[in-house]
Amino acid sequence: MPTKSHATIAAELNAAQVAINNTLGDAEIKALVAGFGYTTTKLNKGKALYTAALEAVNATKGGRGGQKGATAALKAAKLAAHDAYQTLAQVARAGLSPADLETLGLTEKEPRGTARFIKAGYTLFDNALTIKALAEFGYDTDRLAAERGKIEAYDQANQTQEAAKGTKQQATVEKDAALAEMNGWVAQYLKIAKVALRGKPQLLEKLGIAARTSKTAAQKAAPKKAAATRAAKKQAGK
Repeated sequence: MPTKSHATIAAELNAAQVAINNTLGDAEIKALVAGFGYTTTKLNKGKALYTAALEAVNATKGGRGGQKGATAALKAAKLAAHDAYQTLAQVARAGLSPADLETLGLTEKEPRGTARFIKAGYTLFDNALTIKALAEFGYDTDRLAAERGKIEAYDQANQTQEAAKGTKQQATVEKDAALAEMNGWVAQYLKIAKVALRGKPQLLEKLGIAARTSKTAAQKAAPKKAAATRAAKKQAGK
């Protein structure tokens, strides 16, 4: 199902607000539609559906903002984690034995993919604590803990972003459902309002319903007259 544009959603909300509020604010319209079952209670139900739809739309905007923030934090954490991993990997390959490299998980290339990289990062820094020779290259216990923290921060940022994605998707589902329910109520109400307010175009326009106007005799005859004029000019030009 294609996503609606912001303009379309804004138009739907505006149409609902105009129809409901202008009904509730006009005694004559209220009296006429009440005769067809649209009492104040029923109209207030429609207003509640509008309010729910508006809140759902606003919630999706908040969800988008939350996901953008989570994505920015993830990007920064990823850069820091990869830098920490690659720096230690370069030092280890330059100064340690093949057996130590195997212990650190550095016998193969840096893994691709978030989950695989994070797992490899934990393996690297956790096992680095068992290799005392790394202290000779500046990687003492405190530094290893600090660098491991960058892997952990990346892990947490990734989880936060995934949660933000889920929140946004759920908000979108709820928004679509709320708009559908509101639009269904408004569509049915306006059909009944056209019957209740028949013969009162000014009242229909207050609800956002354009009143149909019949063409005058001159307007109906205009196309035929224009065609005759063109034909006469064409004949005269021969």
